[in-house]
Amino acid sequence: MVKAAETYLQENIDDHVRIEPWPDKNTIPVFLRNEYKFYNMSILDTRCILLEILDEAPGIETIQKHIKRIEEITGRQSVLYCKEITRYRRKSLIEKRISFVLEDGQMFLPFLGLNLKKVCQNVEEKANTFSVSAQLAYLYFLYNKETVINTTAFAQKMGVTVMTASRALNDLYNAKLITCQICGKTGRSKEYRRIPDPQYFEKGRAYLKSPVKKVIYVKRAPTEALIAGLDALSELTMLNPPERPVRAISRGQMDKENLEHEKNKDIVKDQKLVELEIWDYDPKQLTDKSYVDIVSLYASLKETKDERVEQALKEALRGETWYTD
Repeated sequence: MVKAAETYLQENIDDHVRIEPWPDKNTIPVFLRNEYKFYNMSILDTRCILLEILDEAPGIETIQKHIKRIEEITGRQSVLYCKEITRYRRKSLIEKRISFVLEDGQMFLPFLGLNLKKVCQNVEEKANTFSVSAQLAYLYFLYNKETVINTTAFAQKMGVTVMTASRALNDLYNAKLITCQICGKTGRSKEYRRIPDPQYFEKGRAYLKSPVKKVIYVKRAPTEALIAGLDALSELTMLNPPERPVRAISRGQMDKENLEHEKNKDIVKDQKLVELEIWDYDPKQLTDKSYVDIVSLYASLKETKDERVEQALKEALRGETWYTD
């Protein structure tokens, strides 16, 4: 049971969490050893003592007395660990500022500033599309099939925080798109690699969502903008190009640019303006070509109800080793 807690804390709070049996059992009075199993826990560079409740939890006043005694003996912060508790008991522990961790992921660690409540069980079922960071991670692994990488290195590679990288990798792991192994001399580092082709693309494509946040019309696209949309698809296939150029930039680049865009629908119809897609992520992160990467392109156009576009998308994807349709 404690091993499950260690894994959960590593995946959601701190990669370096360690929970090991308490080495100095003889320093703990027998009556306390009959109530709890003792563990040494290190989390976020803080060493504390984890108390696994062995049977039925005592009353709140007794728990307070036990914890006070244990902290006097060990000189460390105490954290209760148990399989489950009632809503009433959880409320009383929080009111008394008693730290705890539950098997289902709920935790209250005020000395670390953490209070994580139970997530609704049907959230995972409703999460039928990637988050922005998870989609970026999925595409990175797709185009770098031999990559083996840890969270910190991935965060640096993609220019995101370690927490964002951790969430993205966890999303892929939970979707069974990547695997994880513990490695390193300390046994604390987790390295991720993706599952083989063609399963990786086939399983992941169902979670893809369009990266296009919004579309504006401008007289001239930024220099670094990439060819996108039907314009990019026409570059890759025999599809006729659209009436106007289509380009893509990230939201971040959009914020930096001083772009004047046309809002008058009649002017947009009459003039050959550039259709500029504003993406949730930087399209330049995924390609060294003049047009956007093929899978992001597919994601941006897959809902288009046009048989010619559908056929052109299949034609463009057929050149990839991971595509089997």
